[in-house]
Amino acid sequence: MAEPTALILGVGAGLGASLVRRFRAGGLRVAAAARNGERLVGLFAGDDHISSHQVDATDGAAVAALVDKVERESGPVEVAIANSAAWKIAPVIDLSAEEFTAIWQAGCLPAFHLTKAVAKNMIARGRGTILFTGSAAQMRAGAGFGAMAVAKSGLRAFSQAAARDLGPKGLHVAHIAIDGPIDSARTRAANADHNRLVAPDGIAEAYYQLHMQPRAAWSNEIDVRTFAEWL
Repeated sequence: MAEPTALILGVGAGLGASLVRRFRAGGLRVAAAARNGERLVGLFAGDDHISSHQVDATDGAAVAALVDKVERESGPVEVAIANSAAWKIAPVIDLSAEEFTAIWQAGCLPAFHLTKAVAKNMIARGRGTILFTGSAAQMRAGAGFGAMAVAKSGLRAFSQAAARDLGPKGLHVAHIAIDGPIDSARTRAANADHNRLVAPDGIAEAYYQLHMQPRAAWSNEIDVRTFAEWL
């Protein structure tokens, strides 16, 4: 039986997995997608309401095909989340044009493809939530973060335009700036003060609450950080 579904691009063992679990706990079916789809199977084994998919989120045709498949096999996409990203921390003079372009494509282009693919059916149903994962780099670009800052600044601008285009049609578009490293084994090893790491389950809760907001009081942009404030 078709059920309301959350489609999440860019799922891994960190924030992506937390998003899958939170929206599943909220009663939605979840379609989890990643460039490496095989690694998702073990993450969500045992729950028939979570499906795993392989997709290159920078490929518009592939994203559109995935949306069609999910709507046919799972149910109407009620929530769509672009969580894809790539980065290389390096001075601007050490970045190649190919690296710069790839980081922009991974961090910004999937949001465009996903929005184009889900918006038509969402508009026909008169509702839908589209969420984008941003970072502090879009607000203050630090040394070494030139490529990511461009990608995430573009994502933020696209989100603002999409919110104004699609809000009057019943679609809630919002952008979440994650201000600090997300807690993981890698970031724990790199940071002595774990109070400065942002909890992925807490971030996922913020996404879910955005989805649940009444349309008379929508947020189109929020930021999430720890109590210790990453500087």
